[in-house]
Amino acid sequence: MKKGIKIIFGSFIIIGAVLAVNKVLSYALIDDVNDEVRYAMHELYEQEDIETLFLGSSHVFCGYDPGILDEIMGENTYLASTPVQKVDGSYYLLKEVLKKNDVQKVYLDMFYHQYRDIPAERGSIQMQWIYCITDNMKHNWNRTEFLLNASGCEHYIEGFLASARYGNYLLDRKRLERVVKSKRTAEYVNYENAPETFYKGAMIVPGEPGNPKLIVTTDEPGMSEIKEDVISAYSLKYLDKIVKLCKEEGIRLVLVTTPFTDFYVQAIGNYDVFYEYMKAYAEINEIEYYDFNLCRTELLDMENADFLDFHHLSGQGAVKYSTAFADIMTSYDEAERQALFYDSVQEKMAALSPQTFGILLQRSEDEENVYFIKTMANYDADVAFRICTLDEQGNENELIQDFSDENTVRIPQGQQTTLKITVRNKSTGEICEEGTITL
Repeated sequence: MKKGIKIIFGSFIIIGAVLAVNKVLSYALIDDVNDEVRYAMHELYEQEDIETLFLGSSHVFCGYDPGILDEIMGENTYLASTPVQKVDGSYYLLKEVLKKNDVQKVYLDMFYHQYRDIPAERGSIQMQWIYCITDNMKHNWNRTEFLLNASGCEHYIEGFLASARYGNYLLDRKRLERVVKSKRTAEYVNYENAPETFYKGAMIVPGEPGNPKLIVTTDEPGMSEIKEDVISAYSLKYLDKIVKLCKEEGIRLVLVTTPFTDFYVQAIGNYDVFYEYMKAYAEINEIEYYDFNLCRTELLDMENADFLDFHHLSGQGAVKYSTAFADIMTSYDEAERQALFYDSVQEKMAALSPQTFGILLQRSEDEENVYFIKTMANYDADVAFRICTLDEQGNENELIQDFSDENTVRIPQGQQTTLKITVRNKSTGEICEEGTITL
């Protein structure tokens, strides 16, 4: 008996010592002085009167303007949004928020690519988006449960002992001195180093236009085609947990997809598979789902300047979208809202005037250095392609082909090449797309 007590007591001493050492090393090794998520998580914990909560990834903190939402909806809104936030992260953040706030509504962002992964396949890159939440969470069972479920056991040490991720800096004296010195400042200690654009979880400059590059390859993150098995079993489990928790707490849950460029919706392919799945899920669980990529254009007409890139809103786009979103949510009942959306991508495309949306380069399955060029359009566009290389100064270098039907381009093996691709409508002679891309 005494031996057992000694073992237990000794174990607690060892664990306590390890945690103490980790705390000291984390202070000296982790350079989070200018970490926007650290500040955002601190502000989230400071809230005590959130009525309407938004959860999700960067589409949330880029896509919503809380000032506009508050004014039109008459509620205190807050964006509990972090980069690449997965649905398990949304669930545990919701649980943290509910400890101090009487939340009445939750809007959960539904972005297909955030609902695909499983813990066993999360590598170090995926885990950094989990850690940006857990490193800034209060040390409670909620955080512990999140870390235990979010990955395989191979990530437990670096998850629970954050300093383990930065061991390679242990002998970098200059870095250690700089980090420690910066953490002693009042700005760091008192969380005074607010990101310039931060407001209630948002990270936007209201009204600022974007200039998205609408020429991408299928290798780009987020460009993989939508699969028939829309959501992974792990993600579905946590989506179900959010639904259940909201029902238990009497919270109105609404699933929402913020708008992307029409180029992106078309380029990833099979978008209606995702849309139909989410509609069916919402119906079964008796909740609402709205995909603003299919919002009727008379209510929300997005243009290129409304986007930072092919799937994130700019400050200008956030103002436009937030205004339309708040109006739709307050001026119509649920039955009326359903009529404000197209039933499919095809229906929306048919309602638009004939136009092209961007250029997609699809890598050949047979040859790594060969790409097929495709123009995204809502009509059967008969186009010709002009392709040339650019030098380091951005000047035209070598003409690969003048305007022709040929849509295949071969890049020298192992050599980085910048291309300029121009697309011309063969019927009208009009240049309908032009862009540069480095392969």
